[in-house]
Amino acid sequence: MYGNDHSPWVQAVLLGLHEKQIPYTVVIAPGLSVFLNSGVLMPAAKIDDGPWLLDSGRILFELGFSEVEADRRQALLAAFAGAAMHRTESPWQFWHRFSYVRDGHPVLARRLWNQFWRAFSMFYFFTLITVLRRTRPAATTEELARSFSGWRERLVSGAEFFGGSTPDTVDFQLFGLIQMCASIPGRPLAVLRHDPELARLREWIAAMQSRFSGHAHLYSAGYFEPELPEITSATAIERFCYWSGALLMWVAFPITLPTTVYFAWRVRRKGLQRP
Repeated sequence: MYGNDHSPWVQAVLLGLHEKQIPYTVVIAPGLSVFLNSGVLMPAAKIDDGPWLLDSGRILFELGFSEVEADRRQALLAAFAGAAMHRTESPWQFWHRFSYVRDGHPVLARRLWNQFWRAFSMFYFFTLITVLRRTRPAATTEELARSFSGWRERLVSGAEFFGGSTPDTVDFQLFGLIQMCASIPGRPLAVLRHDPELARLREWIAAMQSRFSGHAHLYSAGYFEPELPEITSATAIERFCYWSGALLMWVAFPITLPTTVYFAWRVRRKGLQRP
């Protein structure tokens, strides 16, 4: 699977794989065929020898989980849009926190190349979010709280998960969103941790965190109960390759900016934006 575990949709698939106890390899830079087809859009997964699948809902469906109802999908996207806009409030924090992400390829040379090459995806998303922040205001604390409080009401009384007695696609995607908020701590994470209206949602987070305590990509581990060990970070040499790639992306700005615009246009034109 290709994807960065800061993405809630990548996290959703990783959680589904963990739930099914399916072994996987996750790499943080797209292969050439994936890049030419959909740019840096993630997640992209290949199950056995099948075709590449692009959205988390479809991948999870192929793994045996249910489809998400339209109203819940819209609520997920609304919460995602509000929280994602805060990720570039501190440019340094954005680039720095991404430097710790590990690559899962078994070959060292390929891992180092993936760290170098993935810097383009960081440039891509940093540019898109920064442009969006210039054209629309980021969600306020109150707006963030409202976008999350709706999920409190969707939990059936007495149910531990949105899927009932066991987690399902909605649980994976929403918990993936929690991981996104925890991966770069900021206002969305503070709202989730401290807003008094979200106590029921925090109970669900605790249930998910307990169930996925062995999940290798648990950014929420240090912020919610039960407290768990933090995830393992990239090595020094992997981080060096990442920062080298990041430097190149900015030095090559006259090339990387139009490339970003082209792939953003292409993804929109092909209708590939589903989570």
